[in-house]
Amino acid sequence: MRTYNKIFVIALPRCATVSMSDALGVLGIKTAHLGRIYGESSLEHNNPRRLRRMHEQLSAGDDRLDILDECDGLVDYPICCMDVLQRLDHEYPGSLFINVRRDQEIQRWLQSVERQFIGLQLLKQAHTASREERQFIQDMLSFRGWTFGQRDFAAGAYQAAYWRYQENVANYFSGRPNCLLNIENLDQLETRGFEQLADFLQCTDRIEPHLCFPNCNAHSRRPRAAFMEALERGEVISQTGILPRNHSGSC
Repeated sequence: MRTYNKIFVIALPRCATVSMSDALGVLGIKTAHLGRIYGESSLEHNNPRRLRRMHEQLSAGDDRLDILDECDGLVDYPICCMDVLQRLDHEYPGSLFINVRRDQEIQRWLQSVERQFIGLQLLKQAHTASREERQFIQDMLSFRGWTFGQRDFAAGAYQAAYWRYQENVANYFSGRPNCLLNIENLDQLETRGFEQLADFLQCTDRIEPHLCFPNCNAHSRRPRAAFMEALERGEVISQTGILPRNHSGSC
């Protein structure tokens, strides 16, 4: 196994972040996705208490994150915020970074983001939501603002932020390409995901023959359902062309 300090999956949300966390876990590397450390039980693949603590520390300028004493790295927020990425790179020298892109299917990425982000808000801001859930969505909205420049989903602004982020990442690592694994699209994960990870981390001995790359989206089902139900009731209007399931297409 290649020597490293921490491993940071800096892919933007809805770019196979959960799958990448699970794949690293298979290789014996425990990362935290939205505060939930690989191996812990969580239907929504997060840990609100740890996410809150990360937000508190980063907001106070404390980059020595408590959670990184418990695990090998981070996935998704807050490490996909460019400013946080740079700060933690400085705080944890010798770390490795993994980015997954969706350049060739940007419209599908936008639709996925719209469903997940708005659906999650509908659930966590509902009158039935617990105090912890309400705090969780406030932290998530704040991290969205750090990442995309605004908290609420707006297709044009988020698409521009996607391209800006990819350019910033490319520029930031231009002088040390060996520190960054750049996976160009999701198809590469399905066909060569473990192979690319093993080559990058120098751990080909940990890859079993015919090992399939994880592809779990269970955490997205409730937000997706909440968004689609609100769309069908006319409570939200899609900015990305998502149609209600009962849309017939007839005049």
